[in-house]
Amino acid sequence: MITPLVTKNRIRAGMMLLEDGTGTPESFVLNIEPYSMGWSFIIDATAAQLGKDLEGAGWTFFYLAGAIHVSGFGLNDQSRTDRAMAHLIHAVKLQRFNCLEITQVTRASFLGLPYTKVAAHARHIQRSRILSDPRKNAPSLPRGASGDPPSMLGRKARSVREAIHRWENEGGVTC
Repeated sequence: MITPLVTKNRIRAGMMLLEDGTGTPESFVLNIEPYSMGWSFIIDATAAQLGKDLEGAGWTFFYLAGAIHVSGFGLNDQSRTDRAMAHLIHAVKLQRFNCLEITQVTRASFLGLPYTKVAAHARHIQRSRILSDPRKNAPSLPRGASGDPPSMLGRKARSVREAIHRWENEGGVTC
């Protein structure tokens, strides 16, 4: 559910949203306004200013080059924009980034059905200059008796591995 703010005028090119709970430098003051789904608007700061301030504090503000394009259909302009923003936030979360910068908002229609298109770039704030591997934040896989992670191919891969192992133990030669 979208926070009952007048978001229609807020969702425009240049606006940035930050995932709630994102770490920032201790001395860093960031004006935010709650939006929705655990995300907040960054108020009174451009991406260039934010990047410069983070860099000055020894942090990094990453920019993902490929734009994310989403659309939202609805009964009115607000609901179309809300749906497009929900799709956008979901797409950024899937990439495990904690910030986004809106680059384009377009209102159009297709066969008489109005919709809102939003384009944005995923951004990420973190202390390190090396972009963290998102897999490091994912829960670890359970380990088998040998200490190896289980095969993603499951039972079929194990049976093939077992057949190869038996073949090698019976005198088979591997290349």
